[in-house]
Amino acid sequence: MSNQSTHLVSLQTILEKKEHASGTLSETSQILTGNRPTVDHDTKVLINMIFARFHHIYTHRFESAYGDETTLNQAKREWAMSLAGMTEVQLEFALERCKREHAWPPTIAEFLKLLQPTPESLGLPSLDQAYLEASVNAHHPQAHRWSHVCVQLAAQQVSYHALRSEAERITKPVFKNAYEKLCQRLFNGETVELPRANTLPEPDYSDERNFVDALTKIGVDAVQAQALAYYLEKPKGSIVRERYRKKTIAQLQEMKVNINAPE
Repeated sequence: MSNQSTHLVSLQTILEKKEHASGTLSETSQILTGNRPTVDHDTKVLINMIFARFHHIYTHRFESAYGDETTLNQAKREWAMSLAGMTEVQLEFALERCKREHAWPPTIAEFLKLLQPTPESLGLPSLDQAYLEASVNAHHPQAHRWSHVCVQLAAQQVSYHALRSEAERITKPVFKNAYEKLCQRLFNGETVELPRANTLPEPDYSDERNFVDALTKIGVDAVQAQALAYYLEKPKGSIVRERYRKKTIAQLQEMKVNINAPE
């Protein structure tokens, strides 16, 4: 037995012992032991689509790389195992980048890199441009028309205060991490938008209006009625509301107006 064969058997033995204890087999171990993982039908369809596109994009260069059926089938299997779990949208994105960035059919490693979206490939500002925009506009973020919501959200995650007061070496890594995660979400098809502001409910002035109407109906001047009902604008149950109510009751007694002042 050759040294290479002895090394392979030894490696198999180590992997089998290690993974027997954990109860799982890694892809490397499965290949070495001859039990290669199966490829599902949907993945096969996507791989066939990729290679058909490669053939159309690269023509004779594709034929040069995959000159015979055996090489092509073996390549497809390797690609299928490497790209299992990827969606058609993700693969389509990488194929479009292939046309712009690769003159020859890419290797698996090169294609996997294309699956990692850059801000520019998604139509967003580059990291440096986005960080500059966030830093320059951190003083008046509400007045700025942001180039993209991902830039604004990344700036918010760093915090406008930090962007104004901290050094770039501190804030840029945080911004970079936030921006890249937002770009990945966008690439995955998620809707990225600013959180809706929590708006307070419209104040209820119905008690005040009803009290003013009741006062004017019994002959109290409209302006005076509004002043007497002012306490109803204060929060219910508050000390200040009760204090103003007592003043209103005292004024009504002086005016000899017999009407109940609602709490």
